[in-house]
Amino acid sequence: MREFLPPLACLQAFEAAARLESFAAAAGELHLAPATISHRIRALETRLGVPLFERMARTVRLTDLGRAYLPSVRDSLDDLSVATVGLFGPARREQLTVRTQVSYATTWLAPHVHEFQDAHPDIDLRIVCAVWSEALKPGEADIDIHQGRGPWAGYGSRLLHEDLAVAVIGPGHLDRYGPVGSVEDLAGRPRVRVLGFDDVWERSLPASAPAPSREITVDTTVAALEMVAVDDACAMIPERFARTAVRSGRVRLAMTQCWPMEQAHYVLSPPGSFRTSPQTRAFLRWLAALELADPPLVGTEQVEK
Repeated sequence: MREFLPPLACLQAFEAAARLESFAAAAGELHLAPATISHRIRALETRLGVPLFERMARTVRLTDLGRAYLPSVRDSLDDLSVATVGLFGPARREQLTVRTQVSYATTWLAPHVHEFQDAHPDIDLRIVCAVWSEALKPGEADIDIHQGRGPWAGYGSRLLHEDLAVAVIGPGHLDRYGPVGSVEDLAGRPRVRVLGFDDVWERSLPASAPAPSREITVDTTVAALEMVAVDDACAMIPERFARTAVRSGRVRLAMTQCWPMEQAHYVLSPPGSFRTSPQTRAFLRWLAALELADPPLVGTEQVEK
């Protein structure tokens, strides 16, 4: 009996066109040209010796025989799909490994990464930060994002983001310590320093500025934001990392200026072997689009060095 079975591709075209009542819509679902759908259905009708559709100007409609044939075809395709998934698992998904700093992942990627997943449901993201990133084998990270001045020995680099710094304060800072008219007003107040960004304070304050009343140093912007929020202290951090916390009201901008930073974000790769897989390109295009879709905090004006 199996010698009488029509080709599977013809049955798929028939089922999709019948369900959607359109050869064009079936072509879109199956990622084929409409002419290919039409050809496959015509081949099926020739094989069976009967018409399955009535062709009209803007749509198609099943004939009585086509309507009678459809349930068996649909059930058979469903059974085949269930058996395939049950034995071999769902369609293979691609994994994309992104290595970056904790603050970049937490303050910049985390609020938006669901948008990338919605746009690319076939890509499973793996984001690796801090100590765990050292466990990756060479070449295991598809995208390696570093913040710094570069160059990095043994790596090529491409600029991803320029960075500016802003001064942030806790929500009760102004009530406790008074208004902020300029960065000098922050000089003697409780301060949180972030390792790697210390130079911003030195370059923004005059040498004669008083020392902070107390100071704590942390190694991530995430920790700095939390300490500023609960202690009403102040900190200088990359503006990009402050956006979500400021917009949610966790912290406030001390003033509407920003300061140039020596550091920027780069994508690193071994010299001459920058990864160009479709998944890598999709993620980097998304980051570029995010840069335009999530503008800097309102009212920031850059202060020259």
